[in-house]
Amino acid sequence: MPLEPYDTAYHAENSIKHLSYHAYLQKVTPKSSASASSTASLPPLSQLSYKVKVPCPSGAHSTWPAGICTACQPSAITLQSQPFRMVDHVEIASFDVIDRFLQGWRKTGLQRFGWLIGRYEPYDKVPMGVKAVVEAIHEPPQEGEVDGLSLVLPWEDEPRIKALTKDFSPPLQIVGYVFTDLEAIPEDRTKSRYKRHTQSFFLSSLEVIFAAHVQNAHPILSKSSPTGLFASRMVTAVLTGTVDGGIDMSAYQVSEQACAMVAADMIEASLEPGIMRVKEEDRSEDTARYVPDVFFRYKNEYGLDVQKSAKPCFPVEYLLVNVTHGFPQNPSPLFRSTAFPVENRFDESQDVQSMLRMLSDLRAPDVQESTYGGDPTSRIALARWLSDWHLISFLGTTQLMSPEDVQVLVRTATSPKLDDSTVLDALIRTDGWQTLMTFARETAPARPTSAAPSGPTHAAMDEDIPQDIYDQMAREQAQSGGGNSRRIGDVEVEVADN
Repeated sequence: MPLEPYDTAYHAENSIKHLSYHAYLQKVTPKSSASASSTASLPPLSQLSYKVKVPCPSGAHSTWPAGICTACQPSAITLQSQPFRMVDHVEIASFDVIDRFLQGWRKTGLQRFGWLIGRYEPYDKVPMGVKAVVEAIHEPPQEGEVDGLSLVLPWEDEPRIKALTKDFSPPLQIVGYVFTDLEAIPEDRTKSRYKRHTQSFFLSSLEVIFAAHVQNAHPILSKSSPTGLFASRMVTAVLTGTVDGGIDMSAYQVSEQACAMVAADMIEASLEPGIMRVKEEDRSEDTARYVPDVFFRYKNEYGLDVQKSAKPCFPVEYLLVNVTHGFPQNPSPLFRSTAFPVENRFDESQDVQSMLRMLSDLRAPDVQESTYGGDPTSRIALARWLSDWHLISFLGTTQLMSPEDVQVLVRTATSPKLDDSTVLDALIRTDGWQTLMTFARETAPARPTSAAPSGPTHAAMDEDIPQDIYDQMAREQAQSGGGNSRRIGDVEVEVADN
């Protein structure tokens, strides 16, 4: 008899800590039968809310904060490990994706932040599992510091980037974000300090609050919830030092309890990164905040299960959901190039002139449709260079290509067969590409308009002599009737007799 996807023994045997979202949904959905009650058809999921219900369902008193009762106030909260996770695994399409992101820190020593661009796919290592496949990292405007960074949210380019991701096939989307927390060891700057572990913290209280805000802003659609929304698949990844001085990534989500507490403005970060503070209740008109009793459980030194009040603070780990991560055994990334500069880095520059020079260096203006032949090596090199998220994203800001032409570029750059001789044909036929090539030709270095003197009159060493020197020599020779030596300025030139 086949096992249920939420079978406890199977999960324990395979060291799977959390149920997948769909396995959890199947577990909490009542089994339908002819004798089932009408409640069996109700949506099994509901989003947590720790806010006071306004207006009060009883209608017996003034609305909060003027009045409150058991009908409208949230119940006491007991923090506990979340049994399911919305994403079971984060898969980085290739090592270059992470290495390219780390270059921003390696060059400057400043921390970096980036949005993970990718898609969701089934994950066969967990029953009914889901994995986030990361194809690129887009870096928004930010102010990096040695021990942190500053962001402005929402970021100005967000609508354009989200629209661009939909042009890919299959469509991409923002699946989460990643940031660095790295510090080189002074004694050996090739190694990074081991900062995040069981004796310190994994995500700080401030990072948990930020993650909750991001997840609250990106809920998923669900028919199993009365509101049509439930939880989020946005993941948080951090690149930090390992115990042996290397660099590794850890991935997390924060629990639905964390998201609900942040939405109700109940918690705040503390100076101790591994500790979360519970805010005080506030009944003022403009900043009203109701904070119910909050508890958490732990095992004491005698192995007994003890319940303790979470006020005024509690460990951050009660709000975390671990997500595994890794690289595919046979990488097949969507983007094959890392040549174009990354956006919003002060040590790299994205500009039209640099892009046109790169195209000129690749001899892109000379590449024609495959029916006209041409150098296949140049075609393949150009196709691979175009396969770069950062280049495609930048081209969308130049207004050199229409949205329709950008879609053709996207299909070309993400083709699985970039070495196919016909892969560039559709792009070359677009007006946008022809416009781009016109500017690339104008940017190319000018070629000499006259050939250097040829024949036995001049030795090979004379090839670097400017043309005006030869002209002056010819005039003097015509006036003097010939000769073997002529001085022009400080240069003496030997001239052969005819």
